[in-house]
Amino acid sequence: MNSKPAKIKDVGTDHGQLTVWLDDGRIVGLPLTWYPSLAEASHQERAIWQSSGAGGGIHWPALDYDLNVEDLLQGRREHPNALRLTRLTRAQNHPQRKTSTHARPRKLRLEAASS
Repeated sequence: MNSKPAKIKDVGTDHGQLTVWLDDGRIVGLPLTWYPSLAEASHQERAIWQSSGAGGGIHWPALDYDLNVEDLLQGRREHPNALRLTRLTRAQNHPQRKTSTHARPRKLRLEAASS
């Protein structure tokens, strides 16, 4: 049994997969679709990450998004509200970029012109 928690050595997000290399030699690969906030982010936004939580987590500053090693090892997917929050962060970081908000289109009321 490993008494010391695994720490992040490296992270990759290529070919539709989140790959995490751990200091104990394990490599964790999970579908990027399990993490919509990462899947929707640009390659540049995903490329800049940092270790967090004494090496037990991953933080993407441009997205203000975090993942925990233990959650990855247990196969936990992204929380349903995470994408909404990540979209808000991306919009604040890049005001000129339009992100999808999935807002309902407003119905326009057309009034007949009286003749």
